[in-house]
Amino acid sequence: MFSLRRPSEETIQAVLSAAEAQEPAYDGVGSTAATMPKGYRRARQQLHLGHGADVFARGVQALDTWQPQLRTGITITPFDARPERGRTIVQCIRTGPLWVLAACRIVYRVDRPDRAGFAYGSLAPHPVRGEEAFLIERDAAGVVRARIVVFSRPNHWLVRLGAPVGWLVQRRRAKAYLAGIREYVQSA
Repeated sequence: MFSLRRPSEETIQAVLSAAEAQEPAYDGVGSTAATMPKGYRRARQQLHLGHGADVFARGVQALDTWQPQLRTGITITPFDARPERGRTIVQCIRTGPLWVLAACRIVYRVDRPDRAGFAYGSLAPHPVRGEEAFLIERDAAGVVRARIVVFSRPNHWLVRLGAPVGWLVQRRRAKAYLAGIREYVQSA
């Protein structure tokens, strides 16, 4: 849903209620954890966060409190709990002069000693179809990285029309998500 004005809380709640009854409408639900489906634009980005258990824990805390989104100006409704599998959210995103409401569902969650995070998949209304994963990983040497994995394709005529710009915006947003995680980790 696109708007020239910030959507009201009532509009956001109505979109959330409608989205809760939907299932993700794209191929390969959960595929950011494995082989991503064909026919989608795919991207992976990562950022070194530091070393050790404390850095890993802070990175996970950043994801659990929606820091990548919040630190890029995105609001999340409902905001009251960590991302859990099956939870439906609505993101309110400002892109240039437009406000966008994007409904998503958490399609998986990872909670392992060396890898944690989640992925959400798009629900209508969402300008793209696909999935985005937010992961914190620690290797055997203790090096901690944040990783964003995405596959998507346009789901609205306006996004299709501006697809090259859309890919650029998505790539920049992923970099901003990673920077937000790093900023949160370093603020300890």
